[in-house]
Amino acid sequence: MDTVLRMQIKLDAAPSRVYEALTDDAALTAWFTEFSAVDVAAGAYDFWGRFTPGAPTRGEGKHPVTEHRVGRLLSYDWHLSEGLTNVRLMLRERESEVTMLTLHHANGDLGQHHNYALAPEDFWFLSLENLRRYLDGKACDARVDFSKSMKGDITHVIDIDADAGTVFEVLLSPKQLERWIASKATVEPHVGGKIDLGWGEGVGAIKILELDPNKKLAYQWDEDGETGQATTVTWTLEEGSGQTRLTFTHSGFDDDTDNSGIYAGWRNFQSWVRSIAEYGDNWQPAVKLLTNPGHAAWYPKSINDAQALFTDEAVE
Repeated sequence: MDTVLRMQIKLDAAPSRVYEALTDDAALTAWFTEFSAVDVAAGAYDFWGRFTPGAPTRGEGKHPVTEHRVGRLLSYDWHLSEGLTNVRLMLRERESEVTMLTLHHANGDLGQHHNYALAPEDFWFLSLENLRRYLDGKACDARVDFSKSMKGDITHVIDIDADAGTVFEVLLSPKQLERWIASKATVEPHVGGKIDLGWGEGVGAIKILELDPNKKLAYQWDEDGETGQATTVTWTLEEGSGQTRLTFTHSGFDDDTDNSGIYAGWRNFQSWVRSIAEYGDNWQPAVKLLTNPGHAAWYPKSINDAQALFTDEAVE
């Protein structure tokens, strides 16, 4: 198994501007973290607070810079609860005002033998989308409060600069589902109809329970297809003042069920729904390099289709 998480995202900004967004405290608190105290030249890339996995304190949020080149490269160590990791962010200008950002988040060496990447994947998907939106002057507030309990039912709310009809299509159209959640989508758009994301037989979305066009969509959900615990995913849309408020709930859990493993993932999916509705056909999610063919079905078709375009950057 690969112990390095590799992602790429194309950003409509020059490398110098992207680098500033990665190193300026005011920028970082807008799209990445609750608190920031960055001085790259002095070797400090400190961030902490409730929007960081583990909700670290100021003392726990120290991240020493291991390498940097202004406008091109930033690398720092990050102690996660499972062990030491290293984050490496590389910037390449692709054309005028276009930057390819490549992220490597690698396990460190603390005498622990992990055969999987410790990096918080959903956190990075969410953060990279927030970075894109920050650079584009859009709302970049889709974050997770890691200080809160993640037990029991899940609720996330987001405001979208699009009409309810556009958002509802992103939630139900097979073509749109394959941009943000489905590897191969099948939808029978009526109550009792099948909805399948291509994750495997009986896994994920199963059957439509409620369908009120442009207002509400609910479907049965099974996390692994084996336990038999059916839960319900519900999307509620409220349109007003040129926006749509999209409320997501995942209900049917016992109050003490630990949902920390899926909590951030659902927030990320909701963020991607927003961006598809706002950007339209020009939007592409950050691409993760898929190194395990057995896991490919759990990623949207848009990410699977982009694998051949992934260029593993290196900075000389």
